[in-house]
Amino acid sequence: MNRKREAFFNAMSVFIAVLAALLVTLIIIFCVSDEPVEALKAFITGPVSTRRRMGNVVEAMIPLVFTGLAACVMFQAKQFSLIGDGSFLVGALGTAVLVLHFDLPPVVAPLLGIILGGMVGGICAVIPGYLKAKWNANEFVVSMMFNSILVYFTVYVLLNDIRDPDSGFLASFTLPENAKLAVLVSKTNVHAGIFAALFMVVVTTIFMYKTKWGYSIRMVGINPKFAKYSGINTFMVMFSCQIIGGFIAGIGGSVELLGMYDRFQWQDTPGYGFDGMTVAILAANNPALVPIGALFLAYIRVGTDVMARTSNIPNEAVNIIQGIIMILITASAFLSGIKHRMVIHSAKEEKKQVKEAT
Repeated sequence: MNRKREAFFNAMSVFIAVLAALLVTLIIIFCVSDEPVEALKAFITGPVSTRRRMGNVVEAMIPLVFTGLAACVMFQAKQFSLIGDGSFLVGALGTAVLVLHFDLPPVVAPLLGIILGGMVGGICAVIPGYLKAKWNANEFVVSMMFNSILVYFTVYVLLNDIRDPDSGFLASFTLPENAKLAVLVSKTNVHAGIFAALFMVVVTTIFMYKTKWGYSIRMVGINPKFAKYSGINTFMVMFSCQIIGGFIAGIGGSVELLGMYDRFQWQDTPGYGFDGMTVAILAANNPALVPIGALFLAYIRVGTDVMARTSNIPNEAVNIIQGIIMILITASAFLSGIKHRMVIHSAKEEKKQVKEAT
């Protein structure tokens, strides 16, 4: 009952934070726009006004699901790592190198490309994960610095191995058609990667809540000292959770490349790792709720894009919503932590008073 009550309050805190963010956005629209009603209408109904725009929502949702799942796994172990951003980038790079250098059959090419992308993404997380587990190095700082190394590595490979000199911009050779993911809806770019995303949601949910290793990850996140004394190998748990997150993010990069692009052309991280953190926060670190958080973030992004093209409101409004959500939810988590410590302190004082009275 207590667990259900806690889950309910966590969901309510996220819901209130989202409402507050949307309210602030509404106020900004009315203060800035000359036609606030039209701008608001474009923001709310724009993403569902045409098939193409609805497709844009689904297209934007797919990579957010993968990075949201990656963040969920790491957040469950209280690992605030940004390695999902670099793993997403290098996972796509590994897939591009594979499909460009090897002539693979139609079904095998995307399948092996996605698997390799996941493996490369997991490898990217080895160093940050080991430094955190071994020496308790700050995973946020280490992963952020390591992402810069991964960016330079990606540009090096792009320039020296797969670059198409005949293209008018810095990009790889054209990806073979037999490696591309099939388009599911005509007049859109909604591709078969949506099935891979939903499959990973199911697998990650089962892993986190139905397996011993998933339980160990959650236990280390709740109380690492208790987990260690109860026999859980905290080193391996802390080390592996970032590798698992990197693996999922690497798959996301592969799926995004094969589903949405004709060439590999990223010269920097596309930022989906940071967005995945927002999705994980919206999902309250529950993998099963990640598609909802990803859909919400994708919807408001498409909505702000439509609003920016039909009014004088810039599409940076989505950054305002995203920032306010993170601030409010973080504040809520901070206050709940203070409340938890106060409850423990109060319980200790009561226990002390009972001993003195007896």
